[in-house]
Amino acid sequence: MSQVVIFGIMLATVIVGNLLARHIPKIPLPFFLIGLGAALAVMPSLRNFAIDPSVFSFAIIAPLLFNEGQNASRLQIGRSLTNIVSLAVGLVLFSVIILGFSVHALFPVIPLSLAFALIAIVTPTDASAVSAVAQTNPLSDSQMQLLNNESLFNDAAGIVAFDLALSAYVSGRFSATDALLDFLFVFFGGILVGAIIGTLIVNLRAWLIRIGDDEPLIMVGIQLLTPLLVYFLAEELALSGILAVVAAGIAQGVERDRLRLTSARMQIISANVWEMIAAVLSGLVFVLLGLSLPNVVIEALRGQAGLFSLLVGIGVFIYAAKSLVRFFWSRTLLRIGKKNRWRNALIMMLGGANGTITLSLAFSMPRTIDGHEFALRQGLILIAAVVILLSLIVPVIVLPFCVPKQPKRNRQYIWLRRMLSAGIDAMRDETEHHSEAQIVADALSQEMILNDNPSRRLQRSIFEGTITAEKAAIEALRANGTITKDEAYYYNRFIDLNDFTADQRLWKNLFLRIRFSINMGRMYKAFNEAQNAFLTTPLNLEPIFWKRQFTAHGEDLLPIEQAGYDAVMKYLTHIENVQNRSAVNTIRRFYRDRHRRVHSDSFNGDILYAMFLKAFHAEYEFIQQAFADGKLSRDIMQRLQTRITFDEITYLKNQDSFIV
Repeated sequence: MSQVVIFGIMLATVIVGNLLARHIPKIPLPFFLIGLGAALAVMPSLRNFAIDPSVFSFAIIAPLLFNEGQNASRLQIGRSLTNIVSLAVGLVLFSVIILGFSVHALFPVIPLSLAFALIAIVTPTDASAVSAVAQTNPLSDSQMQLLNNESLFNDAAGIVAFDLALSAYVSGRFSATDALLDFLFVFFGGILVGAIIGTLIVNLRAWLIRIGDDEPLIMVGIQLLTPLLVYFLAEELALSGILAVVAAGIAQGVERDRLRLTSARMQIISANVWEMIAAVLSGLVFVLLGLSLPNVVIEALRGQAGLFSLLVGIGVFIYAAKSLVRFFWSRTLLRIGKKNRWRNALIMMLGGANGTITLSLAFSMPRTIDGHEFALRQGLILIAAVVILLSLIVPVIVLPFCVPKQPKRNRQYIWLRRMLSAGIDAMRDETEHHSEAQIVADALSQEMILNDNPSRRLQRSIFEGTITAEKAAIEALRANGTITKDEAYYYNRFIDLNDFTADQRLWKNLFLRIRFSINMGRMYKAFNEAQNAFLTTPLNLEPIFWKRQFTAHGEDLLPIEQAGYDAVMKYLTHIENVQNRSAVNTIRRFYRDRHRRVHSDSFNGDILYAMFLKAFHAEYEFIQQAFADGKLSRDIMQRLQTRITFDEITYLKNQDSFIV
């Protein structure tokens, strides 16, 4: 199968996994992705899919760690440097030595050097995995920052230890002095090279900004190429490519601190691009893990069927022993505060989840050694897979007993509704520019009920009631002579077609586009009018079409539509209750939108702009006061503030859609 098609399938799998995680939040995202990846293994073309470790590290791990590096706080790294070095270097080396000897002593089937290599494989932690398994039980900021910073640097220690142990197994020779020197050279050399190249690229981008070439395509393109270039050059110099991209990422963070409010558009686009890339790449890691698991199990059963239970048992033992060492290391050697030290140590232990690097190292083991098949390879991969799965499963079970639940008052969706209500209330208090204020209120109301999913049958029933009410109002106008018989006839056709348009099914949408394009072409005897009509959404075009139809016959649609609109609003207010409020609001918004488009000539774009600014300002004031009163956490405050900012940007980008 084409590599492009395979990537497309995996990307679709990541999307499906994220959808499932959103609707079943109690199950962390990695489990959905691993399960879906395992399901992909039944496809004949993916049944024997194998990961190329070099491509995996270059195309997935390097960008992920670069992004984590550029988002890391240099201030927090400096403050917790002792803890980071202790976890990323000290704990890794201690675990490799102590657990390596233990595994070899208890399970002699694994040679000592391979036992060291195996422990080195499972010591690097993965911040993405930790964040995913902790999504339903959020850790404190300080805990997450320490775990994230640890994962930035312990990858290199694990990789270097793995390479040394594997080389010792292949060559049969080991020198502690040479190993230490190699470790220092690879470790610090990678940091130095990454920092130098990263700083040079930062200076290049700064120069481009100064001369006015800070276009997003140029700047973000350079940023995306940076981790690939840095990783490649560091590996060519036999240094740690992992640490090099981390150092380059931290240098990129320095640039962001310098920019502050300059090149804001480029910074926003860059942040959004990296957020998408990081989410996709992190998802692909777990899909690849799931895709690999069936082959790992099958190969282990085929080559070492009698040892399968033993291999799983070794994996369980290594995870338990590794966790125990990590727990006591955190309790005795980390500075994690004087309060709740045992609980904090337990959280740090559970935070040692494995993922990307462990998977990559496991599959980087050679298939042959000295021309002979490496018989233990599949067994060691199976052990590593068991450790990865346990490191994801155990925190989900244990963390709820360790992490305090978030107060309900800080739930984001509750405060989002309150914030939007503040903007709507500001528009309801507007008396001088009622029409423009109503447009803004409707737009904010649409955000508020976006997550509601009223019954289609209930909506249909209410819609039939509004049609009856509007037609009764028009018949009353005809009966008392306010409008002519022809006006009543054509307006009733408008109502019927309005009902047809509201359904918004694909075949109805296509039918209406063809109908409107033919009628507009005949009316103006111009092909471009017909073309524009076909390319315009029927919901938007219908009021415009009928308005022109009435004008062509010397009649005025506006007062007739106003009477029908008033009748509909009165009817909806009369029938509204708690059970049908969501459906009523949906239909009310539809009629308000129609009313707005029919009367669009009477709206002032400048006033509408001012009303949106007034609503956004009211939202800002609301969350600012809630934060000042201590009712709102800083994290939720920042998310809501970001939401308002993006709403403003969205409005500025789509102003015409509110007045056309």
